[in-house]
Amino acid sequence: MKRRDFLRIGGAAAATITLSGYVPAQASGQKQKIIVMGAGLAGLVAAYELEKAGFEVKVLEAQARNGGRVLTVREFSEGLHAEAGAARIPHGHDVTLKYVSEFGLELAPFYPTENKFMRMYDGRAEEIGWDKFAETTSFVMSLGKPDRWQKIKGGNDLLPSAFAKKLGAKVQYRVPAVRIARRGEKVDVAFQENGKLQTEECDRLICAIPFSMLAKVEVAPAFSAEKQEAISKARYDSASRLFIETKRRFWLDRRLNGFAFGDDFAEIWDSTFGQPGTHGILQRYLRGGGSSGLVGKPEAVRAEESLAKLSKFFPEIRANFVKSYSKCWNEDPWVMGAWAHLDNRLRNAGLTPEGRVHFAGEHLSANTSWMQGALQSGLRAVSEIISAPAAASSKI
Repeated sequence: MKRRDFLRIGGAAAATITLSGYVPAQASGQKQKIIVMGAGLAGLVAAYELEKAGFEVKVLEAQARNGGRVLTVREFSEGLHAEAGAARIPHGHDVTLKYVSEFGLELAPFYPTENKFMRMYDGRAEEIGWDKFAETTSFVMSLGKPDRWQKIKGGNDLLPSAFAKKLGAKVQYRVPAVRIARRGEKVDVAFQENGKLQTEECDRLICAIPFSMLAKVEVAPAFSAEKQEAISKARYDSASRLFIETKRRFWLDRRLNGFAFGDDFAEIWDSTFGQPGTHGILQRYLRGGGSSGLVGKPEAVRAEESLAKLSKFFPEIRANFVKSYSKCWNEDPWVMGAWAHLDNRLRNAGLTPEGRVHFAGEHLSANTSWMQGALQSGLRAVSEIISAPAAASSKI
């Protein structure tokens, strides 16, 4: 299947057609070796499918964890958790749901169908039903019906962890890549490991890291002018998650479900919806200026701002306060933002291979900012590698 046909068909169906029954060409009796930069969903799915297809794979991850912007926070009482990154799975995201099913993970409703939602209206908190809540939330997200949205029971990080478990020692952590050297039919990748510079050779490389990070990697010879433009012009939006843990889920006493929409355009969720326990976690999800305004502020200041905002809906929150936690993605040194929106020209330039170097990530998909987009882009890179000649000369 040609790459343009794969892109046209899209989704899990194309990946299945492309990968089915594939036996990789051998070079001097050795498997082709693929290095993947980044253990987010794009990099993990690429490595997972390439290994199944018979390639030798290695994943280099700069951080001490996998998942990228799938980040489930597990620093709360009673074993409770909350999503600081990718949180919702729309019912139509077939590729995401395919892997959830393949790894035997369970789904749970994201939104409740019982009790009242809330919004700020004419300066006061108002109890409303789903329809008005969805209408109000449409300022930042079109919701449709509540059953359109799901989450992974036990935390969304179970999905990248499932990929990583299958790959085992092929995923290396705390090894940030610093240089890419392209030479004929090989690619050398230099990375830091335990304070020392290491270099490893591969037949093909997948860059599955944000362009904000790829811009810091030395490349020789340099990528094309079109690629460099896409990398330099990728702008990552600001998003933050702020959590307030409470002694109990007092909102249920008033037949409220803990979901609201603030006058600052914050989505407010009960992150403990569907979880056992008595403690609660109310989350504020901020985008744009509301999020970037948090940069550099101490946790105590962020907590006070959240308590003040949430008190408008839930006056009992201060008396029930346990602790706070926040994640501002602008401050994350491995992304420096939440997600990137490239126009069609820049996205096409960004995803086009450079010789034996391929590119993946949510920023290079039609489903920007979603787990689905990351997975789809990783599968596209797999398709490119599988359909490429094993040892054809490659212009760089």
